[in-house]
Amino acid sequence: MGYNIIHAWQYTPMKSILIFLTCFLSLSFFYSCGDTEDANLPDPITKTEEYTFTDTPDETWIRVSDDYIAELMELELPPNFESIEDRELRKKYHHMLILKQFGDIPQVRTVIEYELNLPNPHPNPYTVRLIPGDKESIAHLEREIIYLEAMVFLWPSEGTQKALEHTKKLKQRFSVDMDKLMKEDPELFVQIQRDHLIESFGDIPEVHTYTKILLKLMLEEPITDEERGAYLKAMNHLFTQQ
Repeated sequence: MGYNIIHAWQYTPMKSILIFLTCFLSLSFFYSCGDTEDANLPDPITKTEEYTFTDTPDETWIRVSDDYIAELMELELPPNFESIEDRELRKKYHHMLILKQFGDIPQVRTVIEYELNLPNPHPNPYTVRLIPGDKESIAHLEREIIYLEAMVFLWPSEGTQKALEHTKKLKQRFSVDMDKLMKEDPELFVQIQRDHLIESFGDIPEVHTYTKILLKLMLEEPITDEERGAYLKAMNHLFTQQ
């Protein structure tokens, strides 16, 4: 019976975890001046020289040129701005407003460049499939972090800050070779799984039961029949919700 439980852990739960970690990231932001009464907000990012997209997907990535900035500076906002049907023209006026509000600073160029490279038409919500250990997925998360840092600088708000911290955690998690970590450092492997499950399901008893007994199995420690039953029950509760 003990062998069957370990055998099940080696395949079924691990497969479920990998599927669970392969998720869709949907980010949707509305620009505003931010809530000046938001409490406990960290200081805005000050290292503006670091605002640049260096790891771009391919040669189709659109860079913000000085000519484009000069063109924006020459624009005047028409009275019917909101009713303009041309999506690209409306986007250009939007960029002009950001530029004239904050000036030609790195954070503004970051936001403009990010928007220039969004899918057109832009789906709502905008979803991207992320795969653990995949270089393109990690690079995508890095670009999201750069963009969100610029957003926090320009429009500080608690919601954007939380999105930034969440994306940083995703990048850290997706940058780890979980199969390698599972063999070399079971304790850290289980800790990452626990943090991820708490973030997804909340700090519920099933998360702690599952990860506590999972670690014992990984360390090849004996478990009781009661622990075996609790482990399977917790695993079923968590992974049948996906």
